[in-house]
Order: sequence, then C-alpha cells, then structure tokens
Amino acid sequence: MATITFLGTGHGGGAPGRFQSSLLLHTEGARILLDAGEPCTYSLLSRGFALDDLDAIWITHAHCDHTAGLPMLLQASKLRRRSRALPLGLPAHLVEPLKAWLRASLLPVEHLKFPLEIFTWKAGETVAFQGTSVIPRHTSHLDRYQDELHDTSLEAFSFDMQTEGKRIVYTGDIGEAKDLEPLLTEPIDLLICELAHLSLADLLATLATARVGTLCLTHVVEHDGLDRAEIRLQCGEKLDQVDSVYLPDDGEQIEF
Repeated sequence: MATITFLGTGHGGGAPGRFQSSLLLHTEGARILLDAGEPCTYSLLSRGFALDDLDAIWITHAHCDHTAGLPMLLQASKLRRRSRALPLGLPAHLVEPLKAWLRASLLPVEHLKFPLEIFTWKAGETVAFQGTSVIPRHTSHLDRYQDELHDTSLEAFSFDMQTEGKRIVYTGDIGEAKDLEPLLTEPIDLLICELAHLSLADLLATLATARVGTLCLTHVVEHDGLDRAEIRLQCGEKLDQVDSVYLPDDGEQIEF
C-alpha cells in the first residue's frame, strides 16, 4: 500500500510550528520527494529515513518554500556517501540557477560524488518512474512573474500521478481556482490541494461536483476568523461527495 508523509505543510509566509512544503511519496517501487521546502533533510532523518533510499526528487516550482531545503539535502547525501544516481525533476528555467546556487554553496554538481540526473518538466508530457507515472500540469501561479520579471520561461506545475492503481493529484501552488478544473475531469483518489492562493469559497465551488476520494488541504492560511476547525466544518457540509477531508499536520501520514 502506498503512503504519503507530510514532511512540511506550511505556507510561504511562514507558519509557527510548521515546516515548508515537502511530501514523501512511498510506493511499492519508489520513494519520491515531492518538493523540498526546508528542513526536509531533518524531517527525513528524524523519521529514520536513510537519504540513500531516496529514489527521486520532483519539484513543482521555484519558490523557496518549495526548494530551499534542496541544497542541504544534496550536501547531506554527499556527506553520507550516497553513491547511486538521484533523478531530479525541475521546471526548465530552474536548472541553471540551481547549478549556480550549488556552486555558490561550494557544492558543484560535478563534486557531489553521486550522479545528479536533472531532467525538466514539459506540461502534459508523461514521465514514468519505477511504477509511478506523472503528468506535470501547468498552473498560473507564476504567470504574473512572467510580466514583472520579463521572463516567459517561468513555469509552475501540479503533478497528476498514477501509482498502484490510484490517481493522486498534488497541486503544488496554483494561481486561481480555475487551475484545478482540468484536473477534475476524471476521478481523483487523493487530492492534495493548497489553500493559500484561493479562497475557501472558490475551492468549495470548484470541487462541488468533483469526484474526489480524499481531500488533503495544505498551505492553509488562517485569517478573518477562518480557522482550521471552520475550514473542516465547511468542507464537511458542502463537499458531501468527498469521502474524507484532512488538514494534515507536519509528520502525518496517510495510506491509500
């Protein structure tokens, strides 16, 4: 049976008692880190997870609450004498900045002592890996930065994954509720959706007829009297077609 461990569920503004975005997908065939917000290395090691057992890292987008733990994870893997290759999936625009970041951290790729196999996402193109397939889906999360920074290469993705006969969708960060619509045309066994860049009302309206087994909400921003208890209550009242709704804490694990 596959599991998801929520290593970090906090949002980009920082949330007391919560680490930054990072999840461990553990299937029969692979252990894949989905995003690498800090301190993902600590989170893995404190659970007795050997870094050499990590089979791949998949990054949804470049914001530091999804990437800042990556250099430390690579450094720790080197110092713990990892030898086997580590596939790393990235948005294409992030490849050269990451390499420069690692060089500036005195950790150039060629000195890692294990092969870092960087590959890039293309929206809609399936990547198969050890029994799990993923289709990266474009989200509008970084679209405004394309205008502000005059860089049309900037991209953010959701991951639409199939493993062990189950469909899992991890939104990463979206730009607005309509980013979810293409993901909802087919049933979803597990939807991991952020709640920082859309309102609860918009989420509830978008999911009103969606066929979702389990909904997990992360990146939750509590404001204007909308706390986690109220979010659970409204989801329970208005998403009666969803089997279960969770607002996981750091360290929680679910099986599916």
